[in-house]
Amino acid sequence: MRDPLRDGSNARIASKRGACGPAGPDPSRKGDGDHRRERETTIVWLTDPAYPWLLKQIHDPPPRLYVSGRLPSEPMIAIVGSRRATPYGCRAAHRLARDLSGAGVVVVSGLARGIDAAAHRGALEGNTPTVAVMATGLDRIYPPEHLALATAIAASGALITEAEEGTLPLPGRFPVRNRIISGLSLGVVVVEAAERSGALITARMAAEQGREVFCVPGSIENPLAIGGHRLIKDGAKLVQTVEDVLDEFPDLARARARTHAHTHARTRTRTRADSGPQDPELFAVWELLDWVEPRHHDDLAVVMNLDSKEVSRRLTLLEVSGYIIGDCGAVTRRA
Repeated sequence: MRDPLRDGSNARIASKRGACGPAGPDPSRKGDGDHRRERETTIVWLTDPAYPWLLKQIHDPPPRLYVSGRLPSEPMIAIVGSRRATPYGCRAAHRLARDLSGAGVVVVSGLARGIDAAAHRGALEGNTPTVAVMATGLDRIYPPEHLALATAIAASGALITEAEEGTLPLPGRFPVRNRIISGLSLGVVVVEAAERSGALITARMAAEQGREVFCVPGSIENPLAIGGHRLIKDGAKLVQTVEDVLDEFPDLARARARTHAHTHARTRTRTRADSGPQDPELFAVWELLDWVEPRHHDDLAVVMNLDSKEVSRRLTLLEVSGYIIGDCGAVTRRA
């Protein structure tokens, strides 16, 4: 039997020159927001050696793939989740993707808003390519504001779709696309999924394809955690660190070894952050913060009966020292 980690090569079967077509609030219009750029497209057929090996094993593999960029040969793990993700969910997806990429694992996702985008951006900070599986044609980046992100992904990794050029982002295309995300991957990690979520469809498909299913837990007060917590009850593995994913795959032993040193360093930093700052003024602010729910600096000023400028000064010092994360005026403790 062939090695299941051999899921692609750099061979190219057929290519053509194409343009990135209309992208805007209404993808069917060719007016405002129309983005066009030259892009090389590779067509990889099911019978070709370059076709991803794992994807070929599912019961309904696409007969052909349109690829912009290069199909990576490294093992792949998918990260999916809510489009309306919380800051906590985006941070978790970003960090997990960055660590997987640093371990030599390709992160696969769907280029959507929220968790998908956070996962792609995190992976781009590592040294391994990332892959975006699209529901549209390669000439119609969706959502349109992710054109720059898609360009960055294709520069080192790949944009993949089974849809021909001109295919619009119709609702029915996305569940069909999800089988490719799971089919490419050794496992699927869900980060925030409501009770009815496309991420749960991907997780179900992964289970049907015999792939591992993982889930990052969330707050019991967060509606976006309901679907993921249900997956954990049904047997999905709870994920806190990248090691929780890598440990399920013996063939990724070298990847685990590469992450060990990084994890040890992060653990020392996290221990320091968990204990809080030594300065009493900074600690007074830090102890009012949470790891999950953001708190606005104006709210902190009222609670502490301090001038907003003084609160901002302390928050700046905390962020520079690595104790907190700021996001549009709201802050959380650094996990």
